[in-house]
Amino acid sequence: MTRNDCFTAGKKITPKGIMVHSTATPGVMAADWFSRWNKSYKAGETNRQVCVHAFVDDKEVWQYLPWNHRGWHCGGAGNNTHIGIEICEPAGFSYGKGSTMVGYNVSKNEAYFRKAWQNAVELCVMLCREYDLTEKDIICHSEGHKLGIANNHADVMHWFPKHGKSMNTFRADVKKLLSTENKAAEPVKKKYYRVQIGAYSDKANAEAQLVKAKKAGFTDAFIKYD
Repeated sequence: MTRNDCFTAGKKITPKGIMVHSTATPGVMAADWFSRWNKSYKAGETNRQVCVHAFVDDKEVWQYLPWNHRGWHCGGAGNNTHIGIEICEPAGFSYGKGSTMVGYNVSKNEAYFRKAWQNAVELCVMLCREYDLTEKDIICHSEGHKLGIANNHADVMHWFPKHGKSMNTFRADVKKLLSTENKAAEPVKKKYYRVQIGAYSDKANAEAQLVKAKKAGFTDAFIKYD
């Protein structure tokens, strides 16, 4: 979003964590936020002064800021340290007072939630690997508020529990996938067995056999005296 005030400010960070948000804008998917927030200057107006690094929905991830760019996503010091990602919320409901989801159908939205959840987990795994982070470095907006680094928003804990999830289960899924990927990246430890191809009382005969073995391709052949 190069026309967004957040981008043009050009401030950089060294990411120390990831902050997970949800949009509180039902039915607006990841790709839709570009036209909403990548605003050009108009007379009497300014660009959008909010921006997160990425939006996630059930199908894809859209990155809108470089990961090391300072985002404006949490209204606090967390902007200086955390990459901000927004999980898009499905259509078909509205918001009442505060963070109350009115008319939200859990069973109808379960498939969407699971796919969006998985995309968010995989994005966090990628970012953890890129910036040497762990699942312990991931928080949501409401947790950021409790830590004193974000303003008072309920996300994502107004939504996750409806599907039996929490930030603890989110972090657990990130940890599990990180562990699986790390294990897959480890080299396979092979076992080797040594085979004796001769036993000689005459050293010259042993040396002659060693030459034959090496010519045959057994370059690690050797003579052991016992």
